[in-house]
Amino acid sequence: MRAVAVLVLVLGMSSTAFAGPQSTIGGKPLESDMVHNVGVGAPSLFYEWWNNGRGKLDWALGAELVYANWSGAFSDMAIGLALNAPLRWHIHHQGHAKATTDVGFRFTPGVMVGSGRCRGRRAGFCRDDRFDPFDRRRRATGGIRAELAIPVSIDVHERVSVVTGGTIPLTVMFARDVNAWGIIPLLVRMGVEINASPKVAPFFLLELGPAIGVFGNGFSDVDFAFRVWFGTAFWSVLGK
Repeated sequence: MRAVAVLVLVLGMSSTAFAGPQSTIGGKPLESDMVHNVGVGAPSLFYEWWNNGRGKLDWALGAELVYANWSGAFSDMAIGLALNAPLRWHIHHQGHAKATTDVGFRFTPGVMVGSGRCRGRRAGFCRDDRFDPFDRRRRATGGIRAELAIPVSIDVHERVSVVTGGTIPLTVMFARDVNAWGIIPLLVRMGVEINASPKVAPFFLLELGPAIGVFGNGFSDVDFAFRVWFGTAFWSVLGK
C-alpha cells in the first residue's frame, strides 16, 4: 500500500494530462460499449460484464464464487454462488489543476446460495440462540443484498486513477434451522486503477469498516468488516 501511495503521489505531482483509465470500480462513466471485469480476493472470485447504457447509466451482470464473508462480516461461507446486477449512474465531474474527479452512485442487487460454516463465530447463524456452539457442520445458507455505494474516481495521471468513496452492502441472510439475520456494513473504499495498455486496466480495491449484525433472537453485535480484490478490466477480446 505504501508503494502504491508513493507512485500515485509522484505521478500526480508530475502529470499535466488526466484522461485516466476506464473505470469499473470507480465513479467514471464507461467510454467503450462493453467492458469485462474479473477479480479475485476475499470474499470471492468474480466476473462482471459491463455495458455502456443510455445517458449517465452503466450497467452490468455479474457472478461470484464466494468462499469467505460475502458482505464483509457475519456472512462467512464455505462455498457459495452469487449473482448480481450492478447499476452505476455518473452524477458529478470536476476538473482540478492536478486531478480530475468523477463521482457516481451505484446500486447492486444480488442473491447468493451455498453452504455456510461457523469459524470463530463469524457466520451469522453462529450467533443464534438455537445454534449448538459445538456444531461445526456446514449448513444450507443463502442471502439477498441491496448494495449502495458512492464510488469516486480521481485521475492523477493519464494512466492512473485513485478510487475512494463508501459502500453499504445491506444484507439479509438465511440458514437452515436458525432465524434470519441482517447485516449493515459501513465500508470505506480505497483502490487504484492503472491503464497498463490501451485495452487493459488492472485494479486493486479494499473496503473496510464496522458492520452491525442484527439477529432474529433480538441480539445485535458489531464487528470489523473488510473485502479486498485484485483484478483487471479489459474491453477487447478479439482485438477490435
